[in-house]
Amino acid sequence: MAIASQEGAVNAPDTESESHPLRDGSQCGGDWPSAHDPNLAPRHTLPVEFCVPKEEGDCRCDGHGLERQLVVITGFMLGAFLLLHFAFNVLGLWPALFQLTASLTHRLGGALPSLEIGLVLVPLVVHVALGLRTLWREKLVFGVEKHHRGSDVRYWLQRVTGVILLVFLSFHLATTHRWGLHLVYQMTRWPAAGRYAAGGLFEPQHAVASASEAQWHFWGGPAASPANLLVSELFLLGIAAVVYHLVNGVATGSEVLGFVPGGRRKDSLWRVCMGAGFVLAAIGLVGWYAFSPGPHS
Repeated sequence: MAIASQEGAVNAPDTESESHPLRDGSQCGGDWPSAHDPNLAPRHTLPVEFCVPKEEGDCRCDGHGLERQLVVITGFMLGAFLLLHFAFNVLGLWPALFQLTASLTHRLGGALPSLEIGLVLVPLVVHVALGLRTLWREKLVFGVEKHHRGSDVRYWLQRVTGVILLVFLSFHLATTHRWGLHLVYQMTRWPAAGRYAAGGLFEPQHAVASASEAQWHFWGGPAASPANLLVSELFLLGIAAVVYHLVNGVATGSEVLGFVPGGRRKDSLWRVCMGAGFVLAAIGLVGWYAFSPGPHS
């Protein structure tokens, strides 16, 4: 289903777009109706096609081309780490194997913090900073004209899931990792962070038990208590958000970097990414279940 009412927008003169001519590759990503009409029917704003044919002068990146490329590159790096993290969590179904993998990983010693900083924390800081800049500029308004990222609903969901991920990752890293509240306590001796004096809630020496504790017994007491259920459901929401943000980001990011030149190929890539998203969501759910209270944990 293609976006309607394009011919008049394509033929109309556009002085703004003339100052930003298209280049081969490194485009803004995705196409959009160049004359956004707030009166369009919902079926015109929710297309499943990745793009519509782009005309010369249709790019309105307003000088943010390099910024979008940095977002994509750091997003791809973080996506690779998240895939590895999902696969690692699935090993929780086999506690002995999960413990062995965690022990081997932490035997890297001093090299592990360097890898974490270089391959995860630095890309994460860059990605979040540029993402917040975009969010400040575009807000969470539906139907922003200058998004160039497929349909309006896809771009809106990308921003919404980005906000959800920011909340979830802030909580997850602060509580489970030594770079979070443990580091805050070491630097400030803040009594409220005394729970993290020895490290994050995840303990490599007790990998399965500590992971289950952080996910299902965060506030202590039974896992079925409302407070603990809220935390475990936050993990579920984080999985859903990261799956959509990643698969849609791969689809649009491939266009930003010029990897997908043709309109049909872009639409095909979007569909492939969505199919992969269902697989990734299933893997994430298995990893979430692996640490639920029960004999398998």
